[in-house]
Amino acid sequence: MPNVDHASVSRLADIPPVTAGNLVVALLVLPLFALFGQTVVEIAPVAELATQWGIVVAVVGVAISVEEQSFAGIGFRRPTWLDLGYTAATVIVVLLVFAGTDPVVEALGLPVTGDAGTMAAGVGVGVALAGAVTTGIVEEILFRGYPIERLLAYTDSPFVAGGLTWGVFTVAHAAVWPVGNLLQIGAVAAMLTVVYLRRRTLFPVIGAHSLVWALAVMGQYYG
Repeated sequence: MPNVDHASVSRLADIPPVTAGNLVVALLVLPLFALFGQTVVEIAPVAELATQWGIVVAVVGVAISVEEQSFAGIGFRRPTWLDLGYTAATVIVVLLVFAGTDPVVEALGLPVTGDAGTMAAGVGVGVALAGAVTTGIVEEILFRGYPIERLLAYTDSPFVAGGLTWGVFTVAHAAVWPVGNLLQIGAVAAMLTVVYLRRRTLFPVIGAHSLVWALAVMGQYYG
């Protein structure tokens, strides 16, 4: 495990208030919304999708108009043909991670569920697939592209930027996933973080994330 650069960590204090606030919104508002929907009041699927898009539009809007970032500067860099290969490889590895860790989770007796976080219950397949695509796009922007790029700008440390966003992403899923699934999500999130840091474009991670969710939805309906 690489050593943490304490100078990089200390530079987190130099993040301007606007950027710090936008980072808080990006990393925490969606998990809090999911927790609210799980514990306080049931939220209609279409309203849930609209809220997710609203959060990401707000974060990107502040980044572009107030922080004066370019779209490329928050992860929307032009992909290359190599990124298509990264997308396909990432999908395959993610599926292998789930398949390979299933016996471990089962042996440990950890609770799991097959449909946590999906919209498969009570909605049509079209809405469920829209939810899969939304999840892939929104989560990768909020938990990978925007925060990693902003944290890199101030810490110059991929380990700090990637580690912080990975940790928040993993813990955030505790709102809807039981412990067994959460361990698998943590492993997948680590891989997506590495892919993003390697390519510095959202397209392969959005593509892989959305495809994996879409396959999960199709499995719920037709498996």
